Amino acid sequence: MNERLKLLRQWMTTQPTAPDAYIIPTADPHNSEYVAPHWACREWITGFTGSAGLAIVTQKEAVLWTDSRYWLQAEEQLKDSEFQLMREGAEGVASPEDWVLKHVGCDAKIGAPAELINEAVLQIAYAIDEELIFRPDDAVIVTRADAFDTIWTDRPALPAAPIVPQDARYTGCDVKTKLERLEKELTRSNSCEDDMFVFNDLSDIAWLLNLRGADIAYNPVFLGYLVYDRCLHHFSLFTHDDTMTPEAIAQLREADVTISPYADVVPLLRMPQMRFSNGPFGLTSINYRTFENPVPRWRAQKDEAEMEGFRQAMLNDGVAMVRFLRWLDEQMQAGATVTEMDIDRQLTAFRAEQPGFEQPSFATIAAYGAHGAIVHYEADEKSNATLQPHGLLLLDSGGQYASGTTDITRTIALGPLTDEERHVNTLVMKGHLRLASLHFPVGTKGLQLDLAARIDMWAAGYDFGHGTGHGVGAHLCVHEGPQQIRKDERSATLIGFRSGMTITDEPGIYVTGKFGVRIENTLLCVPDRTTDYGSFLRFEVLTLCPYDLRALDLSLLSPREIEQINTYHRHVREMLLPHLTSEADQRWLAYATAAIEEEN
Repeated sequence: MNERLKLLRQWMTTQPTAPDAYIIPTADPHNSEYVAPHWACREWITGFTGSAGLAIVTQKEAVLWTDSRYWLQAEEQLKDSEFQLMREGAEGVASPEDWVLKHVGCDAKIGAPAELINEAVLQIAYAIDEELIFRPDDAVIVTRADAFDTIWTDRPALPAAPIVPQDARYTGCDVKTKLERLEKELTRSNSCEDDMFVFNDLSDIAWLLNLRGADIAYNPVFLGYLVYDRCLHHFSLFTHDDTMTPEAIAQLREADVTISPYADVVPLLRMPQMRFSNGPFGLTSINYRTFENPVPRWRAQKDEAEMEGFRQAMLNDGVAMVRFLRWLDEQMQAGATVTEMDIDRQLTAFRAEQPGFEQPSFATIAAYGAHGAIVHYEADEKSNATLQPHGLLLLDSGGQYASGTTDITRTIALGPLTDEERHVNTLVMKGHLRLASLHFPVGTKGLQLDLAARIDMWAAGYDFGHGTGHGVGAHLCVHEGPQQIRKDERSATLIGFRSGMTITDEPGIYVTGKFGVRIENTLLCVPDRTTDYGSFLRFEVLTLCPYDLRALDLSLLSPREIEQINTYHRHVREMLLPHLTSEADQRWLAYATAAIEEEN
């Protein structure tokens, strides 16, 4: 990595105005959660493979910020490099903008690849010159040239996987109807007739056009910009049209959508009448204009077809999970050698045998023992632990199916457990059950719902730092907004819940150096009842997979909690048994879902 740093520093000196600092965020022009290999510049220059981070390089220093999910991973991966780890959010750790002001100075000139300039880069620019937002020029970001086009000699090309229509059984609404609704909303909420509107969020585009792709890892989306010209009352899609199937082309033509090459959008992005849903900042003026985008809240509320798609995906995923869990039990009982990476491969293989399976919905977290305390752990050849017939395996995984997207976590007892392991697992289960059992008024916010998952662990002196729940896309991104459940106030936690919204239920506790516990189901908001006090919602549990009762201290569960588990297990058994063709799988499921009272 140090050789790559030398190349970058040399390149910086060759620029017409040499930047004092070069900023490399984890980003692409579409603000995607996962970036295509072409834009994985931060990973290439640092060697850190986590999905979140910001690097800054000067002629003398190199630093990397990442959040608490990745501190342990980053510490290990940066060990032999010049990069210094900055633990984002930790006491005494400077923010990127404060660090630049201290180490480079208030007259700093910065650079960044144009396509990667995001909010984090802009915050640094504004900190250097707080009046920048009021100026037409940008004297702080002195180069938007992409250094990696030069120094990354084998840089991957832009992805261009086939673009195909989404299965009509699960779309619920045709493209023309969606675009007519969008046109009406944009006309109503924006007064200037010359405005042009750019949608660059790939999930928005895929959902609006009922198309899917494979350009971004784990997400069935494709590179593109959707532009609406208000004067012409016309939508244009800019994408890699050469890999679009004839069926996809016909679908767009039927909706009167023009198709143009992806690169042709760049001149349009610089036009003064452009408004952005989620600005590709580096390709525009630093003082870009935005508009209120209704699409995220529309796709957050699933229609009946999308709900049924979810249920089908969860059924397929449940079958795969049962087959996997039986296999794992057999391996541990036989004393076989099984590693964390084996877990990932075998679970993916079982999912691949299910109808409609396409790919995992995110990188599988198979974390044994102390690795379970690393919230977003991902095993590699260096860290790959061998499972032992004792302790806990934290398994967080999901699948992309043609019908929908799944996300599930189970914490599995591989043999005898310590009292601490069993106690912590039970506290997490109590929070998981309490959240799933809530009844609440329409419009209740995620910030308000969060307490349910934490109240028991707080009473015992435990807590966790990540969110309690996120939305899940309908055969789209597994992490979907705008709604979230978490304890800290953010815009996402102030979104009122409505019928049709999905949300995960995934509290956890992580004991550093020992183990981690997380239990997760995907939930669907459905109508409950209407009273004199308004309309109420409840949660339908979509996920179909047994909990591991061996990991629980049943004495800590209330009769209501035990009945809740029994009711859920009865439902899982009724739904999955008809779809299990192996008698061994059927016997395993019957045992795993037996009523708790029968086991005492």
